[in-house]
Amino acid sequence: MAGVVAAGTYFAWNTQTPVFAEAQQQAYAGTVEDPNTKFTFPVHLSTGDSEWKRLIGLGARQVSFLNINVYVLGLYMRSQDIGALKSIKGWEKFDKEEFLTREDMADALLEQPIDVSIRIVPVRGTNTQHLRDGFTRSLLQRMRDQDLTEDQEREIMKGIQEFKTCFPSGNVKKGTEFVFTKTSDGFLKMQHEGKDMGTVNNKWLAVNFIMGYLNPKAPASEYARQDIANGFEKLLCTKE
Repeated sequence: MAGVVAAGTYFAWNTQTPVFAEAQQQAYAGTVEDPNTKFTFPVHLSTGDSEWKRLIGLGARQVSFLNINVYVLGLYMRSQDIGALKSIKGWEKFDKEEFLTREDMADALLEQPIDVSIRIVPVRGTNTQHLRDGFTRSLLQRMRDQDLTEDQEREIMKGIQEFKTCFPSGNVKKGTEFVFTKTSDGFLKMQHEGKDMGTVNNKWLAVNFIMGYLNPKAPASEYARQDIANGFEKLLCTKE
């Protein structure tokens, strides 16, 4: 039976099998509610492969001094990959404060040959250009903040241009689903409502898209970053 729990609560759905309905509408066993928007996210998510991913944490992206909610995002990983995190240097004993104050742990996570997905759901009507431009600004800022060679910058810009072409012009309804996955082979796979938008073969782009939500300097959502840290702590430090 489907249930709803509040964000920040340890998930009691560890071995529960998700239920997938029709292609245009997904039904899941177990959801988590974002406290700012009251939107619910599935505890388990299918990204088109043969395995399901589990929610680590979620939160709302807000803009302006009025704290206007733009979208809700959640970070997902496969259960076996979560279990393997303790074999990564710096993750042997998860330290939430270190995760929140330094990029090292997130960097180490994203360098692994594993899938990491971000599910994004707009809380108000928008359009693909607006979303695309927001993502692009974040990527460009990440590039400016790094010490890169001209050749590296040129390759990154090629990847960003390819990324932008994956967004066809159109309106986006409130509550529709986008999923961005850093794949195990370092690509950025993009989906909208379960349909493929395109895949960019650029590891820097894939890693830094996800890092835009995990970095301590200027995360796209501090609510999500805090909840993701809490989720890792509970999953890695709590005996089930």
